[in-house]
Amino acid sequence: MNFDELFRQRYDVLYDFWIAVVWSDVPEVLMRQRPHPRVNSIAWNLWHMARVEDAGLNRFVADRPQVWEEDWMEKTNVPWRHHGSEMSFPEVDDLSQRITLPALRDYADAVHQRTLEVVETLNLDNLAALVPTERIRTIIMDEGLAHSNPDGFIQTYTGWTKGKCLMNFCLTHPYQHIGEIGVIAGLLGIAA
Repeated sequence: MNFDELFRQRYDVLYDFWIAVVWSDVPEVLMRQRPHPRVNSIAWNLWHMARVEDAGLNRFVADRPQVWEEDWMEKTNVPWRHHGSEMSFPEVDDLSQRITLPALRDYADAVHQRTLEVVETLNLDNLAALVPTERIRTIIMDEGLAHSNPDGFIQTYTGWTKGKCLMNFCLTHPYQHIGEIGVIAGLLGIAA
């Protein structure tokens, strides 16, 4: 088994089953709701997952432009470059109501396809390389990846290898949010 096959064992089920079920089973009106004052909406989670994967894989691992740069800000009606971490609940409400959900789905699909393309062409020897702190700083500060607390993000990502970025941004992080989406769906009365 090669790396691409191993990666896809977990990645394909994430998109082809878990995320696909959310898109097919959750009505648009419920995707936009926060069923409790201390949780995000499903729409916010889907946007955030795609933004983290897009920015993390393309900027930290592959050194390519983000998919987001292909007019997705306008298409989704989301005017921010950041990935949503540390947004306030009023900001989450704003995003949840303004986002164009069909465009979000198309954006997430485009990120998914880019990830598969990058993984298929990875040089595995490069995954052990540390992402240089100055590069992290540039991505966070100059490219506007952090919504707030850029120094905290720089500190968090300092010392990460490209491999850790790949596995975290494309697998660990989205699976955490799929769990969160499951809880939100339950609070909204959506049968699992």
